[in-house]
Parts: sequence; C-alpha cells; structure tokens
Amino acid sequence: MFQLYKSACWKAAVLAGCVISVLASCKKHEREEIFPTSLTMVNALNDRTSFLTAYFGESQPKIYARLVYIGNGAAYNYATNKTDLPVRMFRNHDTLHVDKPFLQTRLPLEPGTIYTHFVYGAPDRVQQKTVKEQLPSRSLEDSVVNLRFINLFENRAIDVVQLEPEAKTMASNLVYEQLTGFMKVPVTGAVENFRFEVRDHATGATLATFSEANTFPGSTLPSVAWLFKSRTMIVTGTWTDAGNFSARATTIGHY
Repeated sequence: MFQLYKSACWKAAVLAGCVISVLASCKKHEREEIFPTSLTMVNALNDRTSFLTAYFGESQPKIYARLVYIGNGAAYNYATNKTDLPVRMFRNHDTLHVDKPFLQTRLPLEPGTIYTHFVYGAPDRVQQKTVKEQLPSRSLEDSVVNLRFINLFENRAIDVVQLEPEAKTMASNLVYEQLTGFMKVPVTGAVENFRFEVRDHATGATLATFSEANTFPGSTLPSVAWLFKSRTMIVTGTWTDAGNFSARATTIGHY
C-alpha cells in the first residue's frame, strides 16, 4: 500500500515538473507586446473639393479603388506598428502616373503614441504638419467636449467666436498654421446646438460659420460624437481681399 502511494506521489511530482517546464518554455518564446501607433490623417486642402486616397505600403497598390478615402475637410484614423511609415496619396483618383503620386512622404512614429497629420494648402503647393498628441483624459463625470482650433486659412489671422452653447471668444488673432490648446465646451441635454463663427482678425469680416446639432427634437441625449470626446475645428480657405475669399470650418474627432 505504501509503495503504491509513494509511486503515485512520484508520478504527480514528475507531471507537475513537466507542466512547469513547458510553461516556462512557452513564456520564453512569447512575442514582445507592441502597442500600435494611432495616426489621424486630415485632408485640409483649401480648394474645398479635392479628396485624397491614401496608401501605407512600400509596393504599388494592387487595386487603387480600395485605397483609403479621405474627403475634403475630413479625416481617417489609422493604426500601425511601423515606426517609419511610408505614405502615398493620390488626388481625385488621379493614378495615371502611379510613380508620381500627389504626395509621397515617410512619417517617423513612436510606438504607442497618437499623431495627427494635416495635409493642407493649395493643391499645387501642398504642405504637411504632424502633431504628436497629448489628448485630454476622458472623465464620465464631466459632460464636455475638449475642442481646439487650427488655422489653415491661407496667410490670414482669424478669430473664432462661440455662439452656442454660450457666447464667448474661443481664439483671437490665431495666425496661419497655429493650433490652440484644448478647451472645454459643455455637452449636456440642455445644449441644442454647437454654433461658431470664424472672422478675419484684421477686418472683422465673417469668413465662415459652423453649426451642428447636439440634441434632436423630442430627445435630450447629447451627441455621442461630441460627448467626452476630443475634437479639432479646422478652418481652411483662401483670401484675395475683403470681398473675395473662400473659407470653411469643419471638425474632426480623435478616438
């Protein structure tokens, strides 16, 4: 009886040792955890009509119709584990000369970091700006949107005035290419709309207005695109003189 008990204990000890050995071996071969980089690509070309298609690869795309589409004034969120990201963009489906895309660049990225990359200016003088983000933390106890503003209205300083939910100046004398910090804007069931006016700083002329509903008739639920989120208002356009300009204000979300 004692011999049987001793034999069973020995077998159990050997089995436990094998299991520990296997687990240790598996742990040694585990891949290093990689936190992907988040990249928001923004089409802020100032002609208001150009759309872009983007490709993030080294070789030529096989099917151009399947490339990432970025409308004018819009953005595309992309995740990657690459630290040197190739970017090629084509404008308005112009792929006639595939070896000469509308824009070609490489973006140095840090793992686990959030970036926003703006493509802006006139189509024949395209410019780029990469922002390494420090987005505000979200708090479920604070019903707000964190909103900031970037002036890509060519070579003019602007003012941004909030009309709703509360009248106040959000940015004054914001020069070309300047980006403000984030500001809190209330997002509650009592807020019906978000309304802003963009003015030329030098003349006071109204350049553009922005309006978006927060709640809809019969509902007090705030917009999920704004509540607890971080957003950027982008002002784009061109100025010739006080009676001859083209401008637009749009917003994009950071998720």
